[in-house]
Amino acid sequence: MADPEPFTEEARFGGSANPRLAKTTELWDENDESYLVEWWKANFFIRKPILFGTWDGVFTSCMLNIFGLVVFLRAGWMVGNAGLLLSCLIIVFTLFVGLCTVIASNGLIARCTENSRGGIYGILTYVFGGKVGATVGIMYVLGQTICIALYVTGFAEAVVLKFDPNPTNHWLLRGIGIVTVLLLTVVALFGVKYLVRLQLVLLGILLLAVLDFVIGCSIANGTSGMTGFNSTSFRGNLYPGFGEKQSFFTVLGVFFPTCTGLMAGVNMQGDLKNPHNNISTGSLASLAFSGVLYYVFVIFLACTVQKELLLSDYMIASEISWISWMFLIGLYIASLSSILGSLYGAPRVFQCIALDNIIPIIGIFGKGRGANNEPVIATITVSLVSLCFVLVGHLNILAPITAMPFLLTYAAVNYAYFSLAMTEERSIKPESILDQYNTENTPIIKESEPLNSSEYAYLGKEERRVYWHECLQSKWLTFVGAFLSGLMMFLIHWLFAILTIGLATIIYFYTRTTSPGTKPGASNFVLSKWLYRVVRSLIHPLPAEEKIVIATETPEMSYKTMQLTDENTDYQEREKVHQSVVSEQIET
Repeated sequence: MADPEPFTEEARFGGSANPRLAKTTELWDENDESYLVEWWKANFFIRKPILFGTWDGVFTSCMLNIFGLVVFLRAGWMVGNAGLLLSCLIIVFTLFVGLCTVIASNGLIARCTENSRGGIYGILTYVFGGKVGATVGIMYVLGQTICIALYVTGFAEAVVLKFDPNPTNHWLLRGIGIVTVLLLTVVALFGVKYLVRLQLVLLGILLLAVLDFVIGCSIANGTSGMTGFNSTSFRGNLYPGFGEKQSFFTVLGVFFPTCTGLMAGVNMQGDLKNPHNNISTGSLASLAFSGVLYYVFVIFLACTVQKELLLSDYMIASEISWISWMFLIGLYIASLSSILGSLYGAPRVFQCIALDNIIPIIGIFGKGRGANNEPVIATITVSLVSLCFVLVGHLNILAPITAMPFLLTYAAVNYAYFSLAMTEERSIKPESILDQYNTENTPIIKESEPLNSSEYAYLGKEERRVYWHECLQSKWLTFVGAFLSGLMMFLIHWLFAILTIGLATIIYFYTRTTSPGTKPGASNFVLSKWLYRVVRSLIHPLPAEEKIVIATETPEMSYKTMQLTDENTDYQEREKVHQSVVSEQIET
């Protein structure tokens, strides 16, 4: 009789080695088996978890968040204030901070095998522990929440300016923003998975809008300040001409929110087929592609539009486009997709923090619904908080406020990678010095060396796989990224920076009070001690590292016992029990 076929994981999970791929939840019977369900039930009444890949998940999500509203509405204003040269420098700063953060997050994800959920919160908890992870995670959620208000305000501004170039009723703009938030909250709760399936289509429409802009710049007829490619316009826009209350750093603060969508792929970590490869490839590709588009916009506007028009007309990119309505469709899609991206990512990070119960007061926000455990309560809360910032009603004011939590988060991510890399370098091999002998009983002096992958098993860690993007990783690059992120906070707006850091400090000390026994992180690197050693070594060079030498042979010794009380009269009345041993080397 033939042997029965072995019971495999594929058979157990209905043809898929991943249990998430085969998990189903029927609306009226959660215990019903999927292979017994009729086709009409399977297509209309069963919710299945959806896993995404590099291009349909990470790349499109990042692109729809990175290349969006601010570029469409403020690229011309940035060129008019900062000039082409400083505008290019602003883009360089923004992309450099983004690149450092992407490299750091990719390196952390490759090492973080214990927690695959929570996005930013998960990887920072792995490195620093739950208290720091929850603190930065809350600040990141706050940043995403303000970002929703920023995108909504920009969307409302684009709608109003299309019909009234000089609006006087600012409450109309706020009203459109409030209605938009409420409608998109409903979409995020019930239809986001279908929207993610359409992300490639939305990205295609967005790229058509960019092509429409390029064609329009090329055929501009020189009317109303739109000169077409003209050397006079180029020279006039080459150098800065800052308006009232504007400077290099205020313009940087308005433009930097274009970089706030970089973590969209990291937030999808639990919804990806292969998180390590998907996030690294998708994030780097989206950053490079969006950087090219940034330069296309600023260079084309600088060459084709006069400075006065760039400063006064926020909708100049739409007006110079070949087909204005096509550009507007791309603008509206960019706005709405960015809002939905934040409504998708922020509640999931918030839910993970609540589920870990590090901050007990937010425990209720951990409740979810459906097969994907949709964070319903967290989504509604994020939407309500964003409505408060919608009332600010001006994109130029909201942009620097939005930048603060993100810069703090990026500084934490960059420093996390630097800290973990320094910890790995300074880890001592787990072997006793008494075992450092070869077969001939000859002493071997070994210096401390960093742990390699084969030694992780000794420390209770699994050997990790090496990924292609690790060739880009540098602890010094991420250290510079962390420093630059913190510095940019104060240069953009020092008061907002102090308030942001103060709020993060309050949250951290609250978590220390409510969760004192939280598991520590993998990093034991202390920056202050390292800086002290570096400064001290520069002022007073340290001596050569001490080495312990163990003799191969022990000399013969003789031992003699003597009474302590015989040597000290104070002990003569006590019993003769106090003894010492003196060893003397035998001369040969």
